[in-house]
Amino acid sequence: MKRALIAAIILCSALLAKERVAVSILPQKFFVEKIAADKVEVMVTIPPGASPASYNVKPSQLQKLKSVAIYFSTGVPFERHWLKRFKSVNPSMKIVDCGKYVKKFPLLSHDHDHEDHHHEDNMQDPHIWLAPPLVILQARAILEGLCELDPENAIFYRKNYRNFVKELTEIDMRIFERLQGIRLRSFIVYHPSFGYFAKVYGLKQIAIEKGGNTPPAKYLKNILSEAKRLNIKTIFIEPQFSQKEAKFLAQKIGAAVRVIDPLAYEWDKNILKIAEVIYENGR
Repeated sequence: MKRALIAAIILCSALLAKERVAVSILPQKFFVEKIAADKVEVMVTIPPGASPASYNVKPSQLQKLKSVAIYFSTGVPFERHWLKRFKSVNPSMKIVDCGKYVKKFPLLSHDHDHEDHHHEDNMQDPHIWLAPPLVILQARAILEGLCELDPENAIFYRKNYRNFVKELTEIDMRIFERLQGIRLRSFIVYHPSFGYFAKVYGLKQIAIEKGGNTPPAKYLKNILSEAKRLNIKTIFIEPQFSQKEAKFLAQKIGAAVRVIDPLAYEWDKNILKIAEVIYENGR
């Protein structure tokens, strides 16, 4: 009797065990959970406050990755080194590129056009999760990965995907309508996180950071001149990056410094908040 009970408990536990998937950043967790709900367990590799450009994965995380069925990548810099390492510790893990349907641009190619600007290593801009129309395409890649992993729940995933696409379309239209009439269509940000956002809403991102490095004096001088010419009164900074140069420029032009987080988990609320502060900057 006791053995039968133990066997039944083990069987139930096995049936209730969730597949584990992994993502690099918190917004991806939001996207996966919108489609999968509680059908999978989502592991986030880069913790809150850490930079996707420089984060080093801990041994405990590598251990957890051994049980991951799918890794949903998005192209952030740390993946270029770590994805191979992840695959080496878990050869059976499938890597799904969430940006496979998105046409990416070289980093900074759709920002300002200072004469001393170059594409240092022609790195593709990974910040595709910050443009709502592109999130629809990322969600499609996530849907495909989940349906392949768990075909028994494919109808469930497709239904959630359709609902998520409706939500994304509504968010896109709210932002589009909000930003249509603003006077100033340029904004300054430290790290070039918002190139795709700017592209889809007809804006111009002016990034302080240059090639992932501290910008040279001539470069800062050019930005300073452009900011004065445009009468920009707000400089945006991200919590994952340095604030020194942004605060320096702000003092020079009498601008305020505001924090916007490209990596917040509640993506829907956050992207609307970002749109609102850019609206306030440009009205």
